Amino acid sequence: MADKTEAPTSHRLQEAREEGQVVRSQELISAVIILTSAFLLQGPGKQLALAFEALITNIIVELPSATLSIEWLRAVVFSFALQILTPFGLILFGLLLGGVLITLAQTQFLWAGKKIGFDFKRINPAEGFKRIFSARGFYELIRSLLKLAWVSWAAYGFLRSQFVEVIVFNQFDFSTAAAQFAEMCISLAMRVGGMYLALAAADYAYQRWDLYKNLKMSKDEIKQEHKRSEGDPMLKGRMRSLQRQMARGRMMANVAKATVVVTNPTHLAIAIEYHEGMRAPKVLAKGPYRVAERIVKIAKENHIPVVQNIPLARGIYYTIDIGQEISSDLYLAMAEVLAYVYKIRGKSTASSSAARPQPA
Repeated sequence: MADKTEAPTSHRLQEAREEGQVVRSQELISAVIILTSAFLLQGPGKQLALAFEALITNIIVELPSATLSIEWLRAVVFSFALQILTPFGLILFGLLLGGVLITLAQTQFLWAGKKIGFDFKRINPAEGFKRIFSARGFYELIRSLLKLAWVSWAAYGFLRSQFVEVIVFNQFDFSTAAAQFAEMCISLAMRVGGMYLALAAADYAYQRWDLYKNLKMSKDEIKQEHKRSEGDPMLKGRMRSLQRQMARGRMMANVAKATVVVTNPTHLAIAIEYHEGMRAPKVLAKGPYRVAERIVKIAKENHIPVVQNIPLARGIYYTIDIGQEISSDLYLAMAEVLAYVYKIRGKSTASSSAARPQPA
């Protein structure tokens, strides 16, 4: 098997993208969700904490004098649900939005339908063991252990620094202790989220390197892809040859409609059409050497005059394409040729003082 040492082509990268192979770090999603939750706890989270505080306070105050019943419990639960519905919904929506946005940002709005279909390999135990004991599985194990150690160290360091504050919580009233505990949780979430973000940056760099490594191509694969995209050179050459033959065949068929054929005298031949109502003479066919011989032969077979005029033949051949009208600077020379043609046909419609071209 050829060594895959070449960088993947843009076509290969596009194919991989359509198959769902894109750079995507789960750690980056986790970091964004943690940081988003820390931000939301400072807004809707405070309202949620106040709702819990109010619930506990009301229960403590009302419980001694309340008549315990299903209706009383239902009223308490309903009131509490109304208070937490909005902040809790905002928190869930914010977390969902953060996860979706960071996923779309990594995948660049990719919809990989091939990834959605059922694949038996995903539930095949043998394939599962291969993934576990592969280099990829080893990387996932190291990453999980590193993540655990990294986050645990960050959480331990923070809680150790806040140990004294935790000890004196019992000296505060419930509201003050709850507020300080919430602030501590938010600070911890921010620190853990920052540590996750650093880990996610390293993981994203590895995921990108690993993807490009797996997508590397051999020189033979690049050649084959070039052939598929550009076409087989031999086949393309054959197609161009057939196209030229077909175009030449159509051109030769138009020679029979020509008014005159101008030659150089044997190197070039140009079939020209002109009749009343046309704005200017038009080139029907042209060609050098064998093509010129073929044009002259068809002209003679159809009793079309063949006139030798070297300057005119060269001027038309090198400046006018097939199907185009001749340019104005060639009108005079062309008029002399047409005058001669009409004269030999007994249809003299123009006169010229210039020397008559010699017939071939």
